[in-house]
Amino acid sequence: MYGGREGVSSFHLIESGLARPYSGYHRSIERKAAALLHSMVGNHGFVDGNKRTAWLLVEILIVRSGYVLDIPDDEPIDDLVVDVAAGRIGFDELVSWFGSRLVRDS
Repeated sequence: MYGGREGVSSFHLIESGLARPYSGYHRSIERKAAALLHSMVGNHGFVDGNKRTAWLLVEILIVRSGYVLDIPDDEPIDDLVVDVAAGRIGFDELVSWFGSRLVRDS
């Protein structure tokens, strides 16, 4: 095993986090990405690895939606995710963060 303890603490919280971007309130890709990250980090549906899983899901959403994140290789993404988990970055700030970095994949 690598990276933490195995297990799911709540399938309902995982399903809720996955569904939030598609609830109808989040039409733009930056709002969908922010909703997914915010929910998956905050819901704690897994015993461990919630932040890592949340970021991976966001990357999948972005790529499958035809976008890329235009960020430098040294931008501290893990700091962003930890700040979301600690409540230092909220949903609206995430929308702005994604909005300034998402570009259509050519």
